[in-house]
Amino acid sequence: MLNKKRFLLPIYLIIMCYLFIEIIFSEKSIFKFVNNSDLIKKKSDNLDKKKLIEKELSDSIEKFKNNKESRKLVVKEKLFYKEKDEKIIRYKIID
Repeated sequence: MLNKKRFLLPIYLIIMCYLFIEIIFSEKSIFKFVNNSDLIKKKSDNLDKKKLIEKELSDSIEKFKNNKESRKLVVKEKLFYKEKDEKIIRYKIID
């Protein structure tokens, strides 16, 4: 019994040391996990900010679509639309 324990103890210690070294210094180490979790947190915060900006922009687009006056102004500006009573002054740009 004593001889068996004496044989198993060094093997056990060697295996434990090997596993400890693997956990610490391997490609999938704890340090990389901590760094990756920090990176994931930063990216998720960045994503949340972008989603908030996207929501604000989509809300403003919806408001614009629902507002007939703003659409009318855009149509007038882009298509040179003129109402009956409106006067348009054109400028000639000289270089």
